[in-house]
Amino acid sequence: MTARQSEIVQTGFGQVEVHRWGPGGRPLVLLHAAATGPKAYAPLAERLAAAGWQCLAPALHGYGNSQVPGAASAVDAHVAIAAWLAEVSGARTLVGHSMGGLAALLAAPSVGLDRLVLFEPILFDALDAEADAGLIAAEAEMAAAMRRHLAEGRDEDAIRVFVEVWNDTAWGDLPAPARARLTAQAAGVVADTRATGSVKIAPEVWQAAPPTTLIHGDRSPEIARRMVAGAVRHLAQAEVVSLTGIGHMAPLMQPETVAQALVQALGSGD
Repeated sequence: MTARQSEIVQTGFGQVEVHRWGPGGRPLVLLHAAATGPKAYAPLAERLAAAGWQCLAPALHGYGNSQVPGAASAVDAHVAIAAWLAEVSGARTLVGHSMGGLAALLAAPSVGLDRLVLFEPILFDALDAEADAGLIAAEAEMAAAMRRHLAEGRDEDAIRVFVEVWNDTAWGDLPAPARARLTAQAAGVVADTRATGSVKIAPEVWQAAPPTTLIHGDRSPEIARRMVAGAVRHLAQAEVVSLTGIGHMAPLMQPETVAQALVQALGSGD
């Protein structure tokens, strides 16, 4: 098992908590999903470190000890962290999961990258307003229910709604410590959901993306698969990898399968 190291770094725009796996090799930045965090990616990062990569996983804004005061939105703060870490580490590849995938895509134009790998990135702007209208409406209804529960002091209900849409594990089947941790993050997840749902991706962002691998599972929500399909239409250089028997939270729940897909896309970090 590769030991994890962590540090809190003071930057010109805020404070960032960074976790590191692997003593050497090429740097690889891992950007986490909403309601998770870098520590949850330890099993995936350990497998990638064993393949020669030095994995760097920041806590995005509002997670752990990371804070970006004055950012216009939570997404802008996440992007600032992603771009900063890529620059200071010399990483040429960003790997983003869900919300982290959106942050990776938006950060790409400001840093020199060789590749993006996005596991079911949250890209509402990639959806078709007509063909995907039902999916868009259902997601908006979920977000409204989360905000309503939070405003009425029902934090557990707010996060439960989110988990039961995006996680293929029922809320009641999660261990009690996991439910408690997620409930404590309810306000932040509601903010992230609001921010990611309103992002418009400029044509120049799509055009500036390096060669991109998009990964999705066959057990994931349909909207996630439609976001991947929509992204392919916008990206100049994209390939899609479909994994069997996994859902949206596979980077945490099935790290071996995801690590194999990443190594196949990226090769060894040595």
